Amino acid sequence: MVGNIKSKAKRIVFSSEYQAVLNELRDRLRIPVEEGYEDMLAEFDDESLSLSELDENDIFKVLREDVLHIKAYSERKYRALDGAPDEQEFPPGEQPDVTDAGEAGQGIYSQGFLLKNIIEYLLAEAGVERLKEYFKLERIPNARKYAAQVVGFING
Repeated sequence: MVGNIKSKAKRIVFSSEYQAVLNELRDRLRIPVEEGYEDMLAEFDDESLSLSELDENDIFKVLREDVLHIKAYSERKYRALDGAPDEQEFPPGEQPDVTDAGEAGQGIYSQGFLLKNIIEYLLAEAGVERLKEYFKLERIPNARKYAAQVVGFING
């Protein structure tokens, strides 16, 4: 069934290898993870894969051959950032209303969070400059600072 899915992100996320690691992280860290994987979220994750210039084989290689490192990275990242406010870059006077609680503020993770972690891990392994460029393409606020954090999470 997974082979008939057009979305690369969905093929990865629905795979038994990915689900095994996701479930282990969810259970160990008690991470609240959405039961489903919405098309819209898969589209965002497909875009992330495209921007990273990685392919499914790269992701599955990590899940098969480097699973201990990606689990350790994911755990360090989660423990460091869970509950921390997201940094946003808004022009003065254009900050969002503090009463506007979007889904990101609800603390429930998409099933694709592990895919994002694997992308970050692989790009950091390829070099911090590649990781920074990816974060800029993804429009991650303070890309340089976040890239340094990612490298720190990888190095433990």
